[in-house]
Amino acid sequence: MSLWKSYGASVRGPGHMATGVPNQDAWASFHRVWGDGIVVSDGVGSKPFSNVGSDAACFAVKQAACAWRDDPDSAPHVLLGHIRSLWLSSVAPLAPSDCAATCLFAFRLRDRLHMGMLGDGLAAAIRSDGSVLSLVEDKSQGFSNITMALSPSVSPQDWRYVSLPVAECTAVLLCTDGVSDDLDNPDGFVSGLVDACRPLAAASASRHMRYMLGNWPTPRHTDDKTIACLYREEATYE
Repeated sequence: MSLWKSYGASVRGPGHMATGVPNQDAWASFHRVWGDGIVVSDGVGSKPFSNVGSDAACFAVKQAACAWRDDPDSAPHVLLGHIRSLWLSSVAPLAPSDCAATCLFAFRLRDRLHMGMLGDGLAAAIRSDGSVLSLVEDKSQGFSNITMALSPSVSPQDWRYVSLPVAECTAVLLCTDGVSDDLDNPDGFVSGLVDACRPLAAASASRHMRYMLGNWPTPRHTDDKTIACLYREEATYE
């Protein structure tokens, strides 16, 4: 029997600590009878309420996944459209343009693992054979320094999305660009981090993650940093 668990952490970057700005990243996890999942969001730094937007993104994904459980065979655009609608409702009465945030998610629903990404960062699934499947932001249609984010005009076509059989996936790692932009070997980072934390209890893994992010080795880094992991644990009975 397989159990899905999660851990994660989010820390303010040195730039925001120096200026007194709150953490604009957010993450969340959920574990229900019908499914398990994680969400990571990075509020767009130039927006005055981006921290509200990132919290709302986490709420929207959890609610959308719950609603989708009753019709998991519907097209993915139904799920992605519902996330946008729930996010817009959650940030109201603030202007959505003041709350823009990226959105990365992964959740298990029945026998499928759904992974989506809007904006930058890293969303990577570790397959049972040890290979890593990563989603990357497509900036071919715009300027390289502009990232997609939740907004009234965002469409399902703006998302990167993939669905895998649960049996083919052992873990998913999501992180904001404060982490992913500093990685020279993303696949190696994902595999190494998941392997290092796998023997730990979820609470211990989260503490380890917070320590690692708080002592990030890249010189002169300034951004907030968030990582979340959803992993499969094989239950054993004696």
